[in-house]
Amino acid sequence: MASRFGLILLIPVLLLATSCRKDDCEAPPIGENIVGTWKVDGQSGSVVFQEDGTLLDPNDLLIDGEVDGMILDEKSWMIIPGDYLLLSATNQSTLLESEFFIARNDCNRISLELFFLTVDLKRK
Repeated sequence: MASRFGLILLIPVLLLATSCRKDDCEAPPIGENIVGTWKVDGQSGSVVFQEDGTLLDPNDLLIDGEVDGMILDEKSWMIIPGDYLLLSATNQSTLLESEFFIARNDCNRISLELFFLTVDLKRK
């Protein structure tokens, strides 16, 4: 009887111990979390969100554009209220912007949505 009672008490303890992992992380606000290098899921290459708002996206994985033969290669990012990520590509006075909804903000994964398209970023 005592061993049965001990087993009943042991089960919840084991469940709690297995659910608490050392690698669990609570993501900081998206404006802090997004800074760094990310792999775009399903694509080769990566993007870098720099702290100063510059976006390094040499393979045009998140935003690209060309107007009258002018490549929009100066890229930047900004978090706007309501959980949106605004990406901009410019060259001189020409500007292209894309606004993504931030659907998920985890320590090592961010999910962005644009209409019916989902873009998953995984920290490198």
